[in-house]
Amino acid sequence: MALIKKEIGELLVDNGLITAEELKIVQQERMKTGEPISLILSRLGLANETHLKNALEVQFGVNYVSLAKSVVQIDALQLLPEKLIRQHQVVPISQEDSTLIVAMVNPNNLLALDDIKYRLRGIRVKPMVCTEDDFQHFMETIYSNKQDELNAAGDALADQTFIESEVDLSTLDIMAEGDEEINDLDLAKQAQDAPIVHLANQILAKAIKKRCSDIHVEPQDKHVTVRYRLDGVLFIDRKLPKAVLAALVSRYKIMADLDIAERRLPQDGRIRVRFSGKDIDFRVSTIPSKHGEKIVMRILDKSTTALGLDKLITDADTLAVVRDMVSKPYGIIFVTGPTGSGKTTSLYSALAERNTPEVNIVTAEDPIEYEMPGVTQVQVLREKGLDFARILRSFLRQDPDIMLVGETRDRETAKIAVEAALTGHLVFTTLHTNDAPGCITRLAEMEVDPYLVASATIGVIAQRLLRRICMECKEEYLPERSALEYLGLMEKEQEYIADSTVQYYRLRLNEEGWPIFYKGRGCEACNNTGYKNRIGVYEVMRLNDEIRELAAKGSTTAMIRFAAKQSGMVPLKDYSIRLVAQGLSSADEVVRVTLADTAGEDKLCSHCRNPIGDDFVTCPFCQHELKTSCGRCGTLQQDGWTSCPKCGLTKDQANQESKCSGCEAEVHGDWGHCPYCMTPRVFISHDVSHTTTQDTTINHQGHVSDSNAASLRHPRSEGRLSN
Repeated sequence: MALIKKEIGELLVDNGLITAEELKIVQQERMKTGEPISLILSRLGLANETHLKNALEVQFGVNYVSLAKSVVQIDALQLLPEKLIRQHQVVPISQEDSTLIVAMVNPNNLLALDDIKYRLRGIRVKPMVCTEDDFQHFMETIYSNKQDELNAAGDALADQTFIESEVDLSTLDIMAEGDEEINDLDLAKQAQDAPIVHLANQILAKAIKKRCSDIHVEPQDKHVTVRYRLDGVLFIDRKLPKAVLAALVSRYKIMADLDIAERRLPQDGRIRVRFSGKDIDFRVSTIPSKHGEKIVMRILDKSTTALGLDKLITDADTLAVVRDMVSKPYGIIFVTGPTGSGKTTSLYSALAERNTPEVNIVTAEDPIEYEMPGVTQVQVLREKGLDFARILRSFLRQDPDIMLVGETRDRETAKIAVEAALTGHLVFTTLHTNDAPGCITRLAEMEVDPYLVASATIGVIAQRLLRRICMECKEEYLPERSALEYLGLMEKEQEYIADSTVQYYRLRLNEEGWPIFYKGRGCEACNNTGYKNRIGVYEVMRLNDEIRELAAKGSTTAMIRFAAKQSGMVPLKDYSIRLVAQGLSSADEVVRVTLADTAGEDKLCSHCRNPIGDDFVTCPFCQHELKTSCGRCGTLQQDGWTSCPKCGLTKDQANQESKCSGCEAEVHGDWGHCPYCMTPRVFISHDVSHTTTQDTTINHQGHVSDSNAASLRHPRSEGRLSN
């Protein structure tokens, strides 16, 4: 058969489907746009795929195939090397028994067919025809993706084999545990030995593979424990012989460019490795302990961090409020929560929403965990005197629009950040408080003027992280009544959950009116924990006029919290229960993370139901007495006490002391005599056989001797009881 191959345009002209003039127009268009001829013909309406199919099948006498619409088997594609595929313009599509179906730009190319048969002995080759444009498109897109899949699969297999391989530590020349003097040169040499290098890399690789956030290498009395933190919870991975500690620590110090000779002071460094085609950073921290140096490594994997508020906040109403706060031109937004609650990710996501060429964004961080294009990021260097406050002062001369402060930890930093927000800048920062309303009180404790905080603050976001239920082993269950009562969804006297509670928490009920919860059974995908990844819990307090007025007056956290809830703030506990109702987390996680934290609980006055603080003696709204004081010594009493812990006065004795023995008028604990009849106060002794004071003797008729009566006429000369 002839080896001559015509272009598709010429074939269409030969078959009378287009004219020569139309072909020239198509060729000119191809020179301008670079598009394939088949696409130009279709776009101009001169020919469709059916025309191409018929023309090619008539010329070559084989069936036509569209590579863009066909499913190419990876196993078949691996049969031929890329060089041969490109050289002969041939694509293996599928293999059925001993027959290999291939798509060819020129099915009459006998050299190509012979080359394929020579490489695949015993295999029958069945050619089909495709267009050259289709072949080029396949190689640039689909083939490249298939190769990436093959490479990824190969890397994953190699990584898994490496992680599961055994490390032979018997060949190591390791010093005995009792050796006090360790030669630094010997440690450096041992740290480069193949088994230690293999072990150190294996520990890192396994943590990455399991999606862990931290690695703990902890020396114990007789062994070394390696623990991983997965989804916020630590678990033991392995225990190593104590003798490998010095060499393993030295290996990580070398990787982090730290001083291996310094073992008495903490050190910080950074390791960068490449794993499965990705660059991953480890933030390394060493600290000396009783049994040796401990190393903690925080994994900073940029590929697993999803930036964007919509990727973090699942509740649509909360997301809308946060986005409205972030869109403000100036002011300050605080993100609060404990260490490891995702504050940094939230701040980066907020910056990602505003990161455009029109704004100048600067950040002060300690350390810089993720690099953001288009953002000027500054690392805190305290040993050089470059702290948050100094960086902030310099930022104000850099014409910034948006500033991020990694952490507000002192008065100077807080004051500069608030003043920057008042002068037309948008400021994001973090603060360590348990809930959103507590942020206002915390700033007051840092001696930032309340009126400045009230004017500058846009809002406060408090957050926690709950473990997300694994979708592979997720299952429904009906919670116990005791669990619902513990979560605050039911009262003991209630038979069913109130409709208002169902609507507020968005609970899903079964036919009997009982809520449906979810849990993870445990599977291989989640390491048999029932959880995979984490989800954020958010408490968003946007300041309105009422909250600003309370903040400016220096009101208590309880009063600010009450006003915030009245304006629509959803507390952390309520938000987390909604996640449980949606099947995203479990009731156990709510108890572990949010219910264990008493922050945000409201204490109300029993008389008027307004918010009160723990240290309130009387209600500021209705003047109801919240705490009583001892009638003798004035010590504040708590509920349940039967006697004063300071002076021992019982309730019965207090009742006797509250009346004058002469005129039975009511008298108070700090009065030494009755103001009406001038009768001295009578104090009852602990000894029932007689009643005495330090300076006064009382007879059985209750009269005080004249010699000591004068000393009791002064209000402060009460004659305290001795124990």
